[in-house]
Amino acid sequence: MAEACMYDILALPENDLRRVLPKASTRSLAKLVAAYPRAVGRTFLEILGQCTSAITVEFLRDEMNNARVPSYPEIRQAELELMKIIHDENLTVGASSAPPATPLAR
Repeated sequence: MAEACMYDILALPENDLRRVLPKASTRSLAKLVAAYPRAVGRTFLEILGQCTSAITVEFLRDEMNNARVPSYPEIRQAELELMKIIHDENLTVGASSAPPATPLAR
């Protein structure tokens, strides 16, 4: 399975995202929206609004509003969850040109 990168995931065609996003956990989606509000927020909510119920979108909004900013490991875990779904759906994601991020030493 490919290394998770949110920007590679966002590069998927909208039809592929419609197949993937409803299968992801709401908490993972909320973490990604909180981590990347400008890049992911509108895109995910628009796509989910087209392929899920209004109740699901409202629940996601509630999760986003009540959640704290996710930690780096939580963000990576949410990205990996999406990558697993993409892999299970036999979709391809372009390889990221950037090396994977590493946490800063404390």
